[in-house]
Amino acid sequence: MALTQPIGTVPQKPLYQKMQKELMEKINSTDIGPAGLGGKNTALWVNIIDHPTHIAGMPVAVNICCHVSRHITKVL
Repeated sequence: MALTQPIGTVPQKPLYQKMQKELMEKINSTDIGPAGLGGKNTALWVNIIDHPTHIAGMPVAVNICCHVSRHITKVL
């Protein structure tokens, strides 16, 4: 269920709406950027989904890297 929610989905509970906004601001303020190469947009969206489940079935994050992120060098 967590991976089928479209980007931009807003939870009905105001607490989760507030948490999504706060998390997005904090994640993007790290300046990690895409693939850890620096930049202002680290995350495009944060989804908080409220549904009863066993804790083992709850994904926390999905990290996808491509070939270029393993072979690039960053000049500081």
